[in-house]
Amino acid sequence: MHRAVWCYHGFMPVEVHAVSPEDFDAWLLAKRGAAEAQTQLAMQTLSVDELMDRGKAVYDSACLACHGAQGEGGIGNAIAGSTVVLGDLSSHMAVVAGGVSGTAMQAFGGQLNDVELAAVLTYQRNAFGNNTGDVVQPGDVAGMKNG
Repeated sequence: MHRAVWCYHGFMPVEVHAVSPEDFDAWLLAKRGAAEAQTQLAMQTLSVDELMDRGKAVYDSACLACHGAQGEGGIGNAIAGSTVVLGDLSSHMAVVAGGVSGTAMQAFGGQLNDVELAAVLTYQRNAFGNNTGDVVQPGDVAGMKNG
Protein backbone atom coordinates (compact mmCIF):
# COMPACT_ATOMS: atom_id res chain seq x y z
CA MET A 1 0.00 0.00 0.00
CA HIS A 2 1.32 3.43 -0.94
CA ARG A 3 0.46 6.62 0.82
CA ALA A 4 0.52 10.01 -0.76
CA VAL A 5 1.99 12.74 1.35
CA TRP A 6 1.04 16.28 0.46
CA CYS A 7 2.98 19.27 1.51
CA TYR A 8 1.15 22.55 1.24
CA HIS A 9 3.20 25.68 1.06
CA GLY A 10 2.09 29.23 0.52
CA PHE A 11 2.26 30.47 -3.04
CA MET A 12 5.09 32.98 -3.28
CA PRO A 13 5.48 34.31 -6.80
CA VAL A 14 8.91 35.49 -7.82
CA GLU A 15 9.22 38.55 -9.99
CA VAL A 16 12.36 39.16 -11.98
CA HIS A 17 12.90 42.52 -13.61
CA ALA A 18 15.61 42.95 -16.21
CA VAL A 19 16.87 46.51 -15.90
CA SER A 20 19.72 48.53 -17.27
CA PRO A 21 22.85 48.99 -15.13
CA GLU A 22 21.84 52.62 -14.61
CA ASP A 23 18.37 51.65 -13.36
CA PHE A 24 19.90 49.04 -11.07
CA ASP A 25 22.32 51.59 -9.63
CA ALA A 26 19.43 54.01 -9.01
CA TRP A 27 17.43 51.25 -7.29
CA LEU A 28 20.41 50.28 -5.15
CA LEU A 29 21.01 53.90 -4.16
CA ALA A 30 17.36 54.27 -3.14
CA LYS A 31 17.57 51.07 -1.04
CA ARG A 32 20.72 52.33 0.67
CA GLY A 33 19.02 55.66 1.34
CA ALA A 34 16.03 53.91 2.89
CA ALA A 35 18.33 51.79 5.07
CA GLU A 36 20.22 54.90 6.19
CA ALA A 37 16.95 56.66 7.03
CA GLN A 38 15.88 53.64 9.10
CA THR A 39 19.23 53.67 10.92
CA GLN A 40 18.81 57.37 11.71
CA LEU A 41 15.25 56.78 12.95
CA ALA A 42 16.45 53.92 15.16
CA MET A 43 18.82 56.31 16.96
CA GLN A 44 16.04 58.76 17.85
CA THR A 45 13.77 58.76 20.87
CA LEU A 46 10.27 58.31 19.48
CA SER A 47 7.15 59.69 21.16
CA VAL A 48 4.62 57.34 22.74
CA ASP A 49 2.07 58.38 20.12
CA GLU A 50 4.46 57.63 17.26
CA LEU A 51 5.38 54.25 18.75
CA MET A 52 1.71 53.38 19.27
CA ASP A 53 0.77 54.42 15.71
CA ARG A 54 3.65 52.47 14.20
CA GLY A 55 2.98 49.58 16.57
CA LYS A 56 -0.66 49.32 15.52
CA ALA A 57 0.40 49.23 11.87
CA VAL A 58 2.92 46.45 12.58
CA TYR A 59 0.40 44.57 14.73
CA ASP A 60 -2.26 44.81 12.03
CA SER A 61 0.09 43.44 9.37
CA ALA A 62 2.06 40.86 11.36
CA CYS A 63 0.08 39.86 14.47
CA LEU A 64 -3.64 40.39 13.95
CA ALA A 65 -4.30 37.24 11.91
CA CYS A 66 -3.25 34.98 14.79
CA HIS A 67 -3.84 37.15 17.87
CA GLY A 68 -7.09 38.89 16.86
CA ALA A 69 -8.15 42.46 16.16
CA GLN A 70 -8.74 43.10 19.85
CA GLY A 71 -5.87 40.95 21.11
CA GLU A 72 -8.37 38.24 22.05
CA GLY A 73 -6.39 35.40 20.53
CA GLY A 74 -7.45 32.74 18.05
CA ILE A 75 -4.79 30.73 16.31
CA GLY A 76 -2.31 32.34 18.70
CA ASN A 77 -2.60 33.20 22.36
CA ALA A 78 -4.43 36.29 23.53
CA ILE A 79 -2.38 39.47 23.78
CA ALA A 80 -4.95 41.06 26.09
CA GLY A 81 -4.01 40.14 29.65
CA SER A 82 -1.13 37.94 28.51
CA THR A 83 1.40 37.08 31.21
CA VAL A 84 4.13 37.34 28.57
CA VAL A 85 3.06 40.81 27.46
CA LEU A 86 2.46 42.04 31.01
CA GLY A 87 5.64 40.42 32.31
CA ASP A 88 9.34 40.98 31.82
CA LEU A 89 10.14 43.05 28.72
CA SER A 90 13.15 40.96 27.72
CA SER A 91 11.01 37.79 27.78
CA HIS A 92 8.34 39.51 25.66
CA MET A 93 11.02 40.63 23.22
CA ALA A 94 12.44 37.10 23.05
CA VAL A 95 9.03 35.67 22.10
CA VAL A 96 8.33 38.28 19.41
CA ALA A 97 11.85 38.27 17.96
CA GLY A 98 12.67 34.58 18.41
CA GLY A 99 9.30 32.86 18.20
CA VAL A 100 8.29 29.85 20.27
CA SER A 101 9.51 26.44 19.15
CA GLY A 102 6.78 23.85 18.66
CA THR A 103 4.02 26.45 18.30
CA ALA A 104 2.59 28.61 15.53
CA MET A 105 4.47 31.63 16.96
CA GLN A 106 7.08 32.45 14.37
CA ALA A 107 10.17 34.57 14.85
CA PHE A 108 9.85 38.17 13.67
CA GLY A 109 13.37 39.29 14.58
CA GLY A 110 14.57 38.78 11.02
CA GLN A 111 11.52 40.42 9.46
CA LEU A 112 11.07 43.51 11.60
CA ASN A 113 13.68 46.19 12.18
CA ASP A 114 14.42 47.70 15.60
CA VAL A 115 11.93 50.55 15.10
CA GLU A 116 9.14 48.11 14.18
CA LEU A 117 9.99 45.77 17.06
CA ALA A 118 10.04 48.65 19.55
CA ALA A 119 6.73 49.92 18.20
CA VAL A 120 4.91 46.59 18.29
CA LEU A 121 6.24 45.79 21.78
CA THR A 122 5.09 49.21 23.01
CA TYR A 123 1.71 48.72 21.33
CA GLN A 124 1.13 45.24 22.74
CA ARG A 125 2.10 46.37 26.24
CA ASN A 126 -0.30 49.36 26.12
CA ALA A 127 -3.25 48.23 23.96
CA PHE A 128 -6.14 45.86 24.62
CA GLY A 129 -6.33 46.87 28.29
CA ASN A 130 -2.63 46.12 28.84
CA ASN A 131 -1.87 49.47 30.40
CA THR A 132 1.71 48.86 31.50
CA GLY A 133 2.89 52.35 30.61
CA ASP A 134 6.04 50.76 29.16
CA VAL A 135 7.64 52.61 26.27
CA VAL A 136 10.17 50.63 24.28
CA GLN A 137 12.62 52.60 22.15
CA PRO A 138 14.56 51.21 19.16
CA GLY A 139 17.77 51.57 21.18
CA ASP A 140 16.26 49.33 23.87
CA VAL A 141 15.60 46.66 21.25
CA ALA A 142 19.15 46.95 19.90
CA GLY A 143 20.47 46.61 23.45
CA MET A 144 18.40 43.48 24.11
CA LYS A 145 19.53 41.96 20.80
CA ASN A 146 23.18 42.64 21.58
CA GLY A 147 22.96 41.27 25.09
